[in-house]
Amino acid sequence: MTQLVQLQKTLPELREAGYEVFAISNDTVERLADFAKQHCITFSLLSDEDSTVISSFGIMNTLIRPDEGKHMRWYGIPYPGTYITDEAGIVVDKDFHQHHARRLSGRGLLQRVLGTLPEQHVEAPKATSEGNEITLTTSLVDPTLMLEVISLLVCRLHIAAGKHIYAPGAPEAFTPASLEFHGKGLRFGEPEWPQPQRLNMTDLNIQVPVYDREVTVSVPVTATSALVRLGHGLEQTSVKITIACAYQSCDEVSCGLPETIEATISVPLEELVEPEGVKTYAKRVEQEQSAKRPDGPLDDEP
Repeated sequence: MTQLVQLQKTLPELREAGYEVFAISNDTVERLADFAKQHCITFSLLSDEDSTVISSFGIMNTLIRPDEGKHMRWYGIPYPGTYITDEAGIVVDKDFHQHHARRLSGRGLLQRVLGTLPEQHVEAPKATSEGNEITLTTSLVDPTLMLEVISLLVCRLHIAAGKHIYAPGAPEAFTPASLEFHGKGLRFGEPEWPQPQRLNMTDLNIQVPVYDREVTVSVPVTATSALVRLGHGLEQTSVKITIACAYQSCDEVSCGLPETIEATISVPLEELVEPEGVKTYAKRVEQEQSAKRPDGPLDDEP
């Protein structure tokens, strides 16, 4: 549900690039119509009430038992994911996740479809830190983080004129640029670095991979249940992310000492657009789990 609302916000950019959006679920036509009206969804929501199409594509979530979350129609749902097709309907890319609640954010999917990072949202959080030879600017492509919604953290390294920094893959004697991310209750993916240039170091008779001017690195980031619990609302309104960039600068004749620069960004948290009854279901599951624990309440306790 959350991704559908986010996709509605990116719909103008997708349509401008020549794409159309369709979503399919095992919800009834009536429920989909109510949802579309409530959230102003203008793209097509398709009802596959008996999961026939979902099963034929082999994407029905078989980890959910027929009796699990029955009143919420969880059985029969597909694994969360997206197919991207060309004009002939041929699948050219897809993005699927095993966890039933995990999916790309709207702007994360926009990046997947277009192959380029979307422009920063006007409300997206941002932080800047200056070092001796580089300035680190960090921003989120989305204005908020939500539970298990995969967003993108974008790090831009602005390198001083006439300087380079060693890139990943540099010889052992050099310190290549690297990024570390820390945030309580967050999951980070692997940073995606661009292709480096090659610098001729004539005195050493070697070529080394380097970056100059500006480097843009993106990394997936997700809020986990250690930070936000489904059906329980928000216990905190934001989370801090610390980004540490280690690097070593150089020019054509000399190398500087390895250095580290840090930036901290405060990211707002936002509740998911949750299915009706999920809070009640989450509370019921929590009570059942508590009753099964050795230190849980007895059956005759209030």
